[in-house]
Amino acid sequence: MGDTGTTTIARLKKTQVERLLTDYDADAVAALSAALRIVLAMPDAEWAALLAAAPLDDSRRRLLIDGDEASLDGLAAELNERRDLSR
Repeated sequence: MGDTGTTTIARLKKTQVERLLTDYDADAVAALSAALRIVLAMPDAEWAALLAAAPLDDSRRRLLIDGDEASLDGLAAELNERRDLSR
């Protein structure tokens, strides 16, 4: 966490976004986890810990934990377009 209590946010490189998109159909949670580990600078964290650290509202976090396909797709799209999770 930074000085203001916010989670450190990094940007994905083009090759990392390409990997996310390539791996997504085979295992969405694994692909998103790999990307979030980079974005949140948490290389060893698991899915639930990554979501807890991400700047997400509680309802979105719950949908992602529950594996809601539209929410997973939305997070992948956000990471693809913005390459980060800044608010």
